[in-house]
Amino acid sequence: MKRSTALALGLWIALGVVVWNVVFDYEVRTAARQYVYEATLAFRGEAPPVGMDEMMRPAIARGVRLGTEWGGGLAVAGLAAIAWAGRRRTSGRPPGRRDREAQED
Repeated sequence: MKRSTALALGLWIALGVVVWNVVFDYEVRTAARQYVYEATLAFRGEAPPVGMDEMMRPAIARGVRLGTEWGGGLAVAGLAAIAWAGRRRTSGRPPGRRDREAQED
């Protein structure tokens, strides 16, 4: 595997991990803010008490699912693009210097 291909693979996978983390964090943070809001209402007596577990468990599950969909999808799309570019680069191009040297041997 060429160094540039390995670098591209690593960067796409790293980008997928970063996207997963951002999506997961967003879902958990949104649920935490909603919990604080509802707990404040409960403290004022304007709403029934709410448990942190009943708010955060679904948010964590949703964050894992959405993060995996977005981050995994992005990583797979990047890997497919690398494979496509590799095939496109090697097929149908005119022979270069290296190709001519290989033919002479």
